[in-house]
Amino acid sequence: MSVVSMNYLLEAGVHFGHQKRRWNPKMGEYIYTTRDDIYIIDLQKTSKCIDKAYEALKKIAEDGGKVLFVGTKKQAMEAAEESAVRTNMYFVNERWLGGTLTNFRTIRSRVRRMEEIEKMEEDGTFDLLPKKEVIGLKKEYEKLNKNLRGIREMKKLPQALVIVDPKKEEIAIKEARILNIPVFGVVDTNCDPDMVDYVIPGNDDAVRSVKLLIGALTNAIAEVNGNEVIDYITEEDKAKKEKNTKKEVKKENKKEVKKEVKTEEKKEAVEEKKEVKEEVKETVDYSKKTVAELKEIAKSKNISTTGMKKAEIIEALSK
Repeated sequence: MSVVSMNYLLEAGVHFGHQKRRWNPKMGEYIYTTRDDIYIIDLQKTSKCIDKAYEALKKIAEDGGKVLFVGTKKQAMEAAEESAVRTNMYFVNERWLGGTLTNFRTIRSRVRRMEEIEKMEEDGTFDLLPKKEVIGLKKEYEKLNKNLRGIREMKKLPQALVIVDPKKEEIAIKEARILNIPVFGVVDTNCDPDMVDYVIPGNDDAVRSVKLLIGALTNAIAEVNGNEVIDYITEEDKAKKEKNTKKEVKKENKKEVKKEVKTEEKKEAVEEKKEVKEEVKETVDYSKKTVAELKEIAKSKNISTTGMKKAEIIEALSK
């Protein structure tokens, strides 16, 4: 069963793409039709893509991998932060600093600088410095905190990237490509699906749509780490799943019963054959047969009859 119900996808408007003049031909396979000069995304393919991405992200989480959520566009800022906080992962939702992954050492040094300023404020160093210098330090801290607060605890590179809109996050994707980090992306009809490893075709311009798609992927990590899992499956789909499981159980039970019946029938057939053979052995009257016939029977049973009389052959056969 799929991770997200079709009703949720429809309600969130995941199927709405961009205008026909703003499309990328590579997204053709994920487009279902057009309506009022707007492309409509095939939600069945979206559902399959979500399931595939869900399993891949779940495997990364099971191996102890860390995930970085990237959503610097307005519609994705909140979703990226919420998902990261829910699963104790990392996020970038203000501005992607060039070299966040490829120049990670420098980024870590800026985080240390941020911690230094915090320490200065706590231990009373600010009280000893001139006001102008304190104002400058506070401005520096605000700027650093704005861009780095989501990756402050990120001591090493992440094992996966979850992004919204590959067009907007092109630099992040290029850096991930250099470091062979898999990219999971919400891709609209105006984007290039080849830029990401796991394509999730959907509307990246609606807050509800982005929250739903990112939230569904986040459930894969939450399931492994024991965090809060948000349910995106309707009661109807749950009922269908229960029915299917019950049917499967019934089929398995029927197969087992059939196998047992067959084995019992085979045993009975073998026993009947044995009884018939024993009866045949008992009913044969060798005294009425000729010497030639007795010799043939003895030959079939590998009994030597050389120099033996009729009475002796009968005695040998009846043993």
